[in-house]
Amino acid sequence: MSFAPANSNEPSPGPKRLLAVDDNFESAELIARIGIACGYETKPITDPRTVPDILADWKPDVLTLDLCMPHKDGFSILTTLQEVGFKGSLIVISAQNDWLRKAACQLAEVNGIEVTSHLQKPINLRALRDLLNTIRVVG
Repeated sequence: MSFAPANSNEPSPGPKRLLAVDDNFESAELIARIGIACGYETKPITDPRTVPDILADWKPDVLTLDLCMPHKDGFSILTTLQEVGFKGSLIVISAQNDWLRKAACQLAEVNGIEVTSHLQKPINLRALRDLLNTIRVVG
């Protein structure tokens, strides 16, 4: 029996990992609970300043991202994702206007980040569940 090092770049053989980044605790927890129901290992975080360390240590397969947060907004997190070479799927979930969510997705894609979709808050639970199930099965 062999074990991969904890910080290996190899994908984990277990469930996919979902990181929910939202300054609103209830939103982050809701996204995490939906992820668990879809078979993901999840981690909700409310302080976007912790994203770089979590990406380095935990390596999520999917990241949901709110755009408007204190201390560090979603657009600066996109830069962080590019800098660390994030190879997972991004879902932007924000109460911001459709055009701003689309702009964030376009910026991410231009910088080599795979964008699965964007969703409006309040979250359509069925749409999020369908997205997560599709990523888990296909991706």
